[in-house]
Amino acid sequence: MSAPDTNLKKQTRRHRGPLIGMALAVILAVAFLGWLLVRTLVVEPEQPAQAPATQTESDTGIPAEGTVVGPLNDPDDAPQIIDEPTPPAE
Repeated sequence: MSAPDTNLKKQTRRHRGPLIGMALAVILAVAFLGWLLVRTLVVEPEQPAQAPATQTESDTGIPAEGTVVGPLNDPDDAPQIIDEPTPPAE
């Protein structure tokens, strides 16, 4: 079945606004994609290395007693503090 009234000039006039809107949306999406690609792919020049800030006792706190032992083979192990054994009293 075909449409009973096919006035092409009238249909062209009615569809002009939505077609222009869709074209602008596609242009905006392509521009955003280009901006995103340029922003992620462009390599910025390296900043000169700065010396790390020195730590003082007030920054790090009071040192714990005992020996600090870190992970040996398993990177999931957290460092632990092992207390020095006390000699037996006589």
